[in-house]
Amino acid sequence: MAEKPVKVRYTSRSLERHIRAPRDHAWNVLLETIEQSAGPYVEVGDPAPHGVGSVLHLPRGEGAPLVETVQSFEPPWRRNYRVEGDMALEFYEGTFLFRDDGDECHLAWGVVVDPEPSEAGLEFLGHAMTAMGDFMDRVVARAEG
Repeated sequence: MAEKPVKVRYTSRSLERHIRAPRDHAWNVLLETIEQSAGPYVEVGDPAPHGVGSVLHLPRGEGAPLVETVQSFEPPWRRNYRVEGDMALEFYEGTFLFRDDGDECHLAWGVVVDPEPSEAGLEFLGHAMTAMGDFMDRVVARAEG
């Protein structure tokens, strides 16, 4: 009898924001803000430029940038990406989700990382959470402005 595979439980975190603007508008603001924050796409995806396979280099100050690759792109409600590069985590996958509330919408972001991050990995995750909270606040301000 074959043994059942061990189910891996990744570490996850999430953030949420309410936006007093329609989802389609907020979705476009999210995409514009992503591109403005990280610079132009290194590779364009399908559909161009934001879709599956699109690649951004995420600046980090010192050292090589991290590489973000879009894995799933479902306008105007879901964008999933993987981040790779020299960081304290071996696995990092993030997702933006929008819920349509008529004249308003709800933005959620979730991240899944290593099953048992090291202390350095947890510190990296903490910095990522802070940066993403600031980023989401910019999206809200621009979408509502």
